[in-house]
Formats: sequence, structure tokens, C-alpha cells
Amino acid sequence: MKTSKFWLTNNINNNENFNLIELANTQRAISNFVKIQTGKEIPIEFIPNNNCDSMTDGKKIVISSTINTRNLDAVIGTALHEAAHCKYTDFFVLKKIANRLLESNLMGGRRWIEMLLNFIEDRRIDNLVYNNAPGYQDYYRSMYERYFYSKTVDQGLKGKEYRGENWEHYMFRIINMFNKNSDQTALQVLPTIYKLIDLKNIGRLTSTKHSLELAIIIYNLINKHFATQPSTAKQIGENQKGAKQNDTSKEEIKKAFNKQQEFLKGNVYKSPITHKERKQVEAISKSNIDIKNVKATDSKGIEHTNIPVHVIDGITPTIIESNLYEVFGRVNLMNKQIDEGVIKGKKLLRKLRIRNEQITLQSNRLKSGKIDPRRIHAASFEEDLFYKIDRANYKPISLHVSIDGSGSMDGVKWNQTLINTIALGYISLHMNNIDLTISIRTTGRDLLRSSMTAHIPLLILAFNSKKHTMSDLRRLGHYKVKGLTPEGMCLNALNEYIPNSSYYLDSYLINMSDGYPTFEKHGNFTYKGEEAILDTAKAVKNIKKKGVNILSYFIKTPSTQTKEKELIENFQVMYGKEASFIDPKNMHEVTKTLNNLFLKQNLVS
Repeated sequence: MKTSKFWLTNNINNNENFNLIELANTQRAISNFVKIQTGKEIPIEFIPNNNCDSMTDGKKIVISSTINTRNLDAVIGTALHEAAHCKYTDFFVLKKIANRLLESNLMGGRRWIEMLLNFIEDRRIDNLVYNNAPGYQDYYRSMYERYFYSKTVDQGLKGKEYRGENWEHYMFRIINMFNKNSDQTALQVLPTIYKLIDLKNIGRLTSTKHSLELAIIIYNLINKHFATQPSTAKQIGENQKGAKQNDTSKEEIKKAFNKQQEFLKGNVYKSPITHKERKQVEAISKSNIDIKNVKATDSKGIEHTNIPVHVIDGITPTIIESNLYEVFGRVNLMNKQIDEGVIKGKKLLRKLRIRNEQITLQSNRLKSGKIDPRRIHAASFEEDLFYKIDRANYKPISLHVSIDGSGSMDGVKWNQTLINTIALGYISLHMNNIDLTISIRTTGRDLLRSSMTAHIPLLILAFNSKKHTMSDLRRLGHYKVKGLTPEGMCLNALNEYIPNSSYYLDSYLINMSDGYPTFEKHGNFTYKGEEAILDTAKAVKNIKKKGVNILSYFIKTPSTQTKEKELIENFQVMYGKEASFIDPKNMHEVTKTLNNLFLKQNLVS
């Protein structure tokens, strides 16, 4: 991995095959390379099963799912090679090759002609890319090293094997003619074939049709040779003069040769990937998913600096369809609550229209400013002919509503929280100076591990009024309330998405949750108790340092009444003295507070 290391993420495991997120990032990167090379949006897919389909049909490119740091450059080189086919190869010629062979009565040699064509066409298109896109040369070198350069092939070229006058031996020598160990004297008509192909001037072939015609010429040459000079033991002995005895078995050489033939056919081995995994890779690739390594203190008081929090920026249809992280359902089960939220939002919006208004004040009879035409008649007697208009707007508000999406929020708490959140989202879409982001804090299945019980902290940036629409807001209904409460870790990851308060902006974080921070990570990392509470308090304090105002609401249930005093104290440790306890059935307290906030006379000119 010499070239891809410059853009590959640093948190990959060098000793293992890529996980789904790394596969998706690789898929995205290769898609960009292919788009640059071809100027087209050509899909890059991982094959769902090992059925040896062609690597490309000119419309899409299929790559292997077994990717790691050792073979990544070669995989990219292979994808670029297939992209070159998409750009330069005439697939109509390939599709109609039988017609051309029938015309010349060559169907009996179709196998060898197609292999010769594949070899010549590959050299033709690779020469174009290699010379026109020098930035891709290292990827191409890695591809050739993987499929064409090996000690086994070198031994086969230098040894006594593959020196018989037959098709298999000719093809082995032809497709390795660019190897430094290639021996033109190994077979009788090999020197003539080398001259016909003329690798140094392969650019003279300007089309797939030219490659086919050259392949037919070479086939006819070899076929005629076999017909007029049948192979003999004496001739084979002549061919073996100067050849070395090597330690590599003929079976090993034949295996390497078969691998090369499969590459020429496009049948590069593609390891299996399940339909579900393929959908998840596509969802990750088409979505904005990032991994933030944050600080967190475990229950033993040990601070960790590399706890990964997965951040999903936007709930896309592909994420829902793939049930990524296993926290989304295909069916929106919250349509009733969403509709109620929209109705509530419309009612609140009527009260907030004033925030869209601009306040103006015109001052007349000034000694400087713009001339007031109505005062010109007094020009001879007065100097106060000028006026000025002062304009003031309501100070913009950036509101970040972060919701605890753990399993304990399920039921009436989540229903009422969703109604109010949707109402705020509706308002933000219709107000000029209120920006709203909605995030959900929870845990999801760890895509980096195969265990069904492995989970990771998950931060879902579900809605952003600056870039999303009402349809995006409605997708909140696809979220399935489940998981644990990695409070402080998610807040640490959330911090960079909350803007600072300033003279021109009031920034607020609205938190709604119902419990203590709790999380257990694969690898004996436990996050709970007093240490987790203090860790969350530290995360909140870091957000407050940016001038962000925090309004935090603990959503009560009947079970919390028995230890309400303890809950209040711990919740206030985490979120400050302003933290409030509210009944989920009286969530209007939240919107009432925010309504007063929105209508506050805070102007900037």
C-alpha cells in the first residue's frame, strides 16, 4: 500500500480484511477515481457471490470484497483497468465477435482468439491510461505485480517448462512477453509474434476492432505453424537449450498461469459478500458516516482517548433500507406523532412570525446622511436637510436539540418528545433566523465486528434545517428506540457540530433524556456510575466554554419518583443547576420555554 496510504483513514487494522465502513470508504474513493478517469458516473459494486461474472460490462465495475492494506493498491489498479475498458473498449465488437469469426471460418479457434484479443486490448487501453494519467501509474504497477510478476512465473519463463509447440505454451509466453525474464527463443514463431504485437508501439492500435484484427493475424500465424510443422521431441529439445532447471513444480506454474488467464477474461476472484452486507456497504458509501475518537473515563477511573463514536449525518433512504446499525425500521411507525408535531408547529409559527420582521427607524432633521427631498424648500434657512434609516433584525438563533434515544425512552416519553421535536423542526423550516439541528444519542451494532452483541456509541445527526426538507424531518419516524446511553461520549463527538455563541449568534443546546449514562464496550470497557456522570459533566462543560446556552430536561416516569432527589442531584451535576424535571405528558413546558426564547427582544443591527 504505497499510494493509497495518502488518503486512507488511519484507524484501520493493517492485519485484517476491511470492515464494512472501510469497504464503503474504499468504494467511494474508487468511484471518484473512476469518475475522473472516465468522466462518467459508473457504479462500483462488491460482488454478492463468487460466480465469476465479468469485472465490467461497460456499465458497472465489480470488485472483490476481500480488501486489506496489502492488496488495496492492486484492487484500485484493477478497478482503474476496468474503467479503462469502460472508456476505450468497444463492447459492441466484443458482443459481435462470433459474427466476425464466422465470416472467416474461425469459430474453431474462438477460445484462443478471444484470449489474444483480451491480452492485446488490455495492453492498448492500459497504455492509454498509463501515459495520460501518470497519477494512476503506481496503482497499475501494483496490479501487474499481483497478477503478472511473481517468482513462480519467473521460474516458468526461465525453466524448461512451457517450451512445447502448443497453444498453452504459446499463450503463457505471449501474455508474459513484458516480463524481463521473457525468452523469445523459447518457441519457434515467438519472435515474429513479438514483432507483430510490438509492445513499445502498442499505441498505434486505436480501437478494439484493430486489437481483434491483430489477434486474428496472430492466431492464423500460430495455427498455420502447427499445421505445417508439427511438434516433435527433437524440436522441444531445441527449444529447451539454455533453459534452467528450477525447483518450482509445473503444477505451481500452471496455477499462476491460470490466474493470469482468469484476469484476462475478467474473472478475477471475488470473495463472497452477503446481500445484507452489500446493502450496508452501499448505504455507508452513499451516506455521510464518520468515526470520531473521543475521550471517556471508564468505571475504574481510567481515561481512554480513542473510544470510537460513529456519526451519521442525515437519515437517508439507503440507511433505512439497509437497517444500518440496526436502529432503523423500513416502516414509519410514528406518522401519527409526526402529524401532531406538524400541527403544533403551525400553531407556534403563527406566534413567531414577528421574528421574520425587520425593525426600521427613520431619523429626520440631521446634519449629515442622505438628503431628505421634503426638506429642500428650507435649504436657504436650515442645515438639517438629511435623514438616516437604522435597521435591526432579531438575533439569529442556532438551536441543537439532542435526544436520548436509548431503550428506556420508548413509549409515551419518545412519542411526546418526537411531537415537540417535529414542531420545532417545522418552525425552523419556515423561519429565516432560526437554525435547528436534531441529533439522537444511542448505541448501534458495531459494523467493525462480526459479533451480533458488539455495540458502539452512535450519534445520529438526523435533521439540519440548513440543508434538509420536511421529508427529511419525517424520517425521524423510522428510528427504533433502543440501545444504551453513552451520554458523555456522544456529547464529546457532538461538540464540534454546535457553533459558538457570538455577538451575531445565540447558540443553544437543548437536551432531553431520562437516565444515567451507561455503556459497555467490547474489550472490558464499562461506562457507568459516578465516573460516567462526572465524564458527562466534563463534556457539557466543554460545550459551555463555547458560550453555548444549555437547557436540559429530565423526562420523568413513575419509577423515578422513589429516587427523585438522587436523580435531580446527579442530573444537575451533569447539566448544571438549570436542569429541569418534566412529565412527558406535559412536554408543552419545553415548547413554552423555547417560545419565550424565540420572542425575546435580542436585536442586532
